[in-house]
Amino acid sequence: MVEKKLASSILSCRTSYKFALKDKETGEIQMFVMGPGLAELLHGVEEYGSLKRAAQSMRMSYSKAWTHVKRAEQICGAKLTRPAVGGEGGGGSSLTEEGAWLLHAYDCFVKEADEKAGELMEKYFTKDLPFS
Repeated sequence: MVEKKLASSILSCRTSYKFALKDKETGEIQMFVMGPGLAELLHGVEEYGSLKRAAQSMRMSYSKAWTHVKRAEQICGAKLTRPAVGGEGGGGSSLTEEGAWLLHAYDCFVKEADEKAGELMEKYFTKDLPFS
């Protein structure tokens, strides 16, 4: 997310990105598949090794997190997480290759888009402001 405060302290720019898939045959946009919420969940799965713990870190119910991931998997047509078999510490989950790819691509896009948004903010909103 870009937040750029200008010298005037009046303007700031906040960005957030959500992606949806298009149906190959109809060209219609399907339900959103990737955005900041799912990215945070997938980062949590990486960090904690558990969807449940990732959801708890976001103050989200496990069932909501599970539904969010399953909906994205259905739209993508690929598993994003894989369950770990329970044992001494119980079960858990990890990212699949597809889940790791999607998260990495999203993170790279957001980083580059935020940099560009910051440049555009500088270009269009730092000179000749008609107010102070």
